[in-house]
Amino acid sequence: MPRLVRRVLTLAAAAVLMAGGAAAPAPAASTAGLTEVGTPITNVAIDKVTYATLPDGTPVIYTVLLGSGTTSLHVIDVRERRSIRSVRLPGAIGSRDLAVAPDGTLYIATFQQGRLYSYDYATDTLTDLGRPSDAVTYLYGLGIAPDGTVFFGGYPTGQLFAYDPDTGTFRDYGNLAPDSQYVRGVAVWGGDVYAGLGTQRARFVRVDPDSGAVTPIPLPAPYDAEHEVNQVTVRSDVAYVHLTASRTMLRYDLREQRWLTPLGPAGGLDVSPVSPMRKEVYYVGTNGRLNAFSTLTGRHRETGAFPSMFTSRGFAWIDLQEDDYPGESLVMTDYIGRLWVHNPRTGRSRVDQLTITGEPVHIRSLGVGPDGRIWAGGLGSGGLSSYDPATGAIAQVPRGTVGQTDEMLAVGSDLYLGTYPAGTVLRYRPSEPFVWGSNPGPVANLSGQGQDRPMALASAAGRLVIGTVPNYGQLSGAISVYDPATGSVSVDRGVAGTGSVVSAVAIGDVVYASTSKWAGLGIVPPADDGRVFAYDPVTRTKLWEVTPYPGLPAVTELAVSPSGTLWGLTQGRLFELDPSTRQVVREIPVPAEDWTNVDHVWSEGQRLAVLPDGTVYAVVGGQLLRADVSSGAVTTVTSGVSAVVLGGDGALYLSKGAVLHRLVP
Repeated sequence: MPRLVRRVLTLAAAAVLMAGGAAAPAPAASTAGLTEVGTPITNVAIDKVTYATLPDGTPVIYTVLLGSGTTSLHVIDVRERRSIRSVRLPGAIGSRDLAVAPDGTLYIATFQQGRLYSYDYATDTLTDLGRPSDAVTYLYGLGIAPDGTVFFGGYPTGQLFAYDPDTGTFRDYGNLAPDSQYVRGVAVWGGDVYAGLGTQRARFVRVDPDSGAVTPIPLPAPYDAEHEVNQVTVRSDVAYVHLTASRTMLRYDLREQRWLTPLGPAGGLDVSPVSPMRKEVYYVGTNGRLNAFSTLTGRHRETGAFPSMFTSRGFAWIDLQEDDYPGESLVMTDYIGRLWVHNPRTGRSRVDQLTITGEPVHIRSLGVGPDGRIWAGGLGSGGLSSYDPATGAIAQVPRGTVGQTDEMLAVGSDLYLGTYPAGTVLRYRPSEPFVWGSNPGPVANLSGQGQDRPMALASAAGRLVIGTVPNYGQLSGAISVYDPATGSVSVDRGVAGTGSVVSAVAIGDVVYASTSKWAGLGIVPPADDGRVFAYDPVTRTKLWEVTPYPGLPAVTELAVSPSGTLWGLTQGRLFELDPSTRQVVREIPVPAEDWTNVDHVWSEGQRLAVLPDGTVYAVVGGQLLRADVSSGAVTTVTSGVSAVVLGGDGALYLSKGAVLHRLVP
């Protein structure tokens, strides 16, 4: 998760018509044909853990699973490998950071409401400490001072905050760098606060907690050209600073205030506490193995403990009280809820599945597979699941494999999945056994071309066309073309100007795509209009381009009508475009979403479905609208919807949070 659970604009209802002034809600239509199918995806998805010891000496893991709508804090007995207590967090769907204060109080930084919580295990008391700012939706990077003051960062404002447990008040230190929306890593050492930040440029700074003075600590070349620091971990007197793009783990001597030789590429976010035996820190290498680094000699070694680690969500040294694992063993928790255990004395190692009840996952995308099954992709923690309309069966692929799917498209016997992050497109043949890495397997990885989110997929002239949003802090999305016959991938960056390609459909051998002025998160986009353009995937040529509504910065969705015209969705308008004349031939007013106070507008989930009789269904502000194109009448079918797709059985399938529904038109 994966890294970004983002603001889903389709869930933010608005009721202001584009012409100005309040608009009456569309009349309600009958929902007699609407039935609940079920919850297709549940995951154990862990962004971060912290370790503690209970008053009776029991070593525990504190963690919060990524959920949909709400989630829970889990207290996990490390020796028994099971959750011994769970506490609901009503105002959160996940947590990026947790930390234990000197007095044993647990602090939890959450999203998407940007709330800070505290928890006391002894009294089983959860306290909602509130939001440090209404402008902040995600809290990151908890660092706790010896006096109990809690420091943390906020997104999308790039602010540093402090919470004083004695007074119950927040202090705002302001934005730490004008080109940074993220403060992802926060640590306290020697009376100062150290923070890793970025979006347009990776930065590392020191903050005086009394005066608020910010001192930049320039990153060493060539790492100063990267866009983001995503973790800061202090071990002894060294800060380990992990970079997002290259995954390099830098080292900064806090006492001498100088950069040391980098640790090198690291697949995990952090390093272990220093080993009590050999004065080593352990980390996950990009080769998926557990490596050790001597803090005395500077030498690296592979432990040989594990062949296939891929990430880390927190290390600790714990006495498991087992004969085969004497003394303190190194334990590490991963993203999908497994506990990796290595004992340096004996060389023994193992992987245990923690017993934790999974959380329902918000449905990000919907698609119709080659065999007519309805496929659902999960937001944030990912996951992929199918629903068979013929049998009613729901089946989820193995957890921890398919990440967040932003778009999917069936072509022949294949189902293509556009996944985030790293702009990876997977090809999956559902009729064959699921084998992660080969079925599905990657056919395109666009991160090297500066692309991050495959929002648009279309098939024409025997090729797959991919429209993307660029990386964090970058402009200029792309159209990419994958040719299955040759396996080649061609990338045309900037075909949408400085913005993103967010929707695509095909008519014959021509692909029609739409754009948004918003590019990667963390960079202010230039003023631009949402456009529709025609593209030839064989010659890789933009055939023509039109701006249906000058002044509106995005056309979020396209769909093909039975007569071969295009239906498009923009702010306050559902419109029909004739590709032969390139003119808008019909316009239907719909409630206008608020595009003023948002950080981006892309295509969040599938938002248009056209029936064989021409009736259009559109998702606007979380409402599923039914538009009678002959009369222009619009009715509201149901609310709380984020995506809709027309199944092969003639029914509409729509997502409401983590729940899939079926609607007979």
